[in-house]
Amino acid sequence: MIDLTTERVSRWMAARMTRRHFVNRLAQVAIIVAGGPSLAMAMARQAEARVCGQSGVSPKCATYDCEFPNSVWGWCWYANGGACCAGGGLKKICDCCTRAWPNVHGYCPSGTNVRCIVESCYADPRVQTVPLIRVDRGDPMSASIAVSAARFGRGTGGTVVIGDAESGVSASVAASVAGAAQAALLLTRRDRLVSGVIAEMQRLGAKRAYVVGRSIAPVVDEQVRQYGLTVERIGTSALGAGPWSVEVGRWVMQRTGSRRAVAVDMHGVSAVVAPAAGAMAGAKGMPVALGIDAAKLLAADVTYLVGPEMAARAGEVPGARPLDADEPAALARQVAGVGFAEGLDGIAVGLAPRGASYLGGLGGVGGVVLIHDGGHLDGSTHAFVNHFRPSLARAFAVGPGSGLNAQGQWSLQSALNHYDAHLLIGVSGQGLPVVSQPLHEREIGRARVAGAPPEDSSGGYWTSRANPDR
Repeated sequence: MIDLTTERVSRWMAARMTRRHFVNRLAQVAIIVAGGPSLAMAMARQAEARVCGQSGVSPKCATYDCEFPNSVWGWCWYANGGACCAGGGLKKICDCCTRAWPNVHGYCPSGTNVRCIVESCYADPRVQTVPLIRVDRGDPMSASIAVSAARFGRGTGGTVVIGDAESGVSASVAASVAGAAQAALLLTRRDRLVSGVIAEMQRLGAKRAYVVGRSIAPVVDEQVRQYGLTVERIGTSALGAGPWSVEVGRWVMQRTGSRRAVAVDMHGVSAVVAPAAGAMAGAKGMPVALGIDAAKLLAADVTYLVGPEMAARAGEVPGARPLDADEPAALARQVAGVGFAEGLDGIAVGLAPRGASYLGGLGGVGGVVLIHDGGHLDGSTHAFVNHFRPSLARAFAVGPGSGLNAQGQWSLQSALNHYDAHLLIGVSGQGLPVVSQPLHEREIGRARVAGAPPEDSSGGYWTSRANPDR
C-alpha cells in the first residue's frame, strides 16, 4: 500500500517539476503519507543509487543516442563545483525524453518525460560531431557496399574499384588502388559480380571500373561492361601473388608519386591485419606489396613491414620500418599510428571484431581500421581513439549488431566525441548538488564546458566538441 501511494504521488509530481525538486518534495511528503520509517528507508535506498552530481534516479541510456520512438533530447543539468569529473571538467547529465513516458519530467519538453539519461564530462552529449555509423552486415561484400554508400553520394562516383571479397590480403591491394583513384572500393565474389555491387555502381552513376588482381575471373570484367562501364584490369601477372601486387604497386606509385609502401605477409598475424594496412595505405596513397620479395621488387624508399612475419626479415628490405606487434588489435593500432604520423587528418576510423571475415570490407573507409575482441571496446583501443579523435571525422562499426554491444558503442561514442566518460568520478550515494541549465544554454550544442557562465558565446565555452584549446 505504501509503495502504491508513493508511486501515485511520484507520478503526479513528476510532470510538474524538475528531478531535484521532485526528490526534495517527496522527502517532505513522506511523513504525511507514511507517517513512519518504512518510506524513509525506501528513500535511502534511492539515494544510494545516485551517482556523483545526480539528484534523482533514472536509468542510464545504453548508448549516447536518443533514437527511441517519439523521443527527443531534453536539456542538461550540471554538477556543482567540478567535483564529479577528473581534471576539473564540468559534468553534464542530459535527458533523453519520450512522449508520455512513465517517469519524472526532468528537463524535457512539454508532453515528454525522462526515458534515460547520459552523463559526460566536458562536451555536450546531445551532439555527436563524429557520427558512429553502424553497419549491421556479416560479410565483406555487404560491408564494402555499406561503407561506399556512407562515403559517396548518389551520382557522385565516376570510378569504382572492384576487389576480391574472398581474400583479405588481395582486398588490401585493391584498397590501395581505391585510395589512389579516390574511388569507392567494392568487393565481389571471384566467379561473378554480386547484385549488391551492381546496385551500388548504378547508385553512384559509375562510368569506369578498375578490377584488381588475377584471382577475379574475366567474366566479372564482362559483367561490369554490360552495365556501361569502361573496365581496366590491374594486376594481371601470372607469376604469383608477389609479382601481381608489384604491378599494382607501381601503378599506385605512378599515380600518387608516393615513395613509401606497405608490405604484408599472406599468412599469420600480418594477413589478419592486412585489410587495416590496406585502408591506411589507401588513405595515404601508398601501394601494398604481398610478401617480402614483392617489397624488395617494389623498392620504395620507405617500406612499412606489417607483422612479426615480415618484421623478422626487415634486414632484407632497404628502408624497412618494421611493425612487429604479435597480436591483431595491437598491430592494427601500430598501422593506424603510422597513418597519423604520416599526417592523416579528417579521416574515418573503422572497427571490426578480431578474426571477422568481413574486415576486408573496411578497406575503403578512407582512413584507418582498428580491431577489437568483439562486443566491447578494450581499454587500449578506447585510449587510442580518444588520443587521435581530433583527426577523426566519422566512425564505422561493422558486423552483426555493429560488432559492439551497447556498452562498447557507448564507450566508442565517448572516445570519439570528447564526452570523456572515463573521467567521471564519484560513487553511489554521492548525490552532490546540481544546477539547472540556464535558459540561454539549453539549445542543443550550447552546453558549457567548464566554469561560470560566460558573458557571451565568444569566449571558447560554446562548442559541442568541448574546449578545442584543451
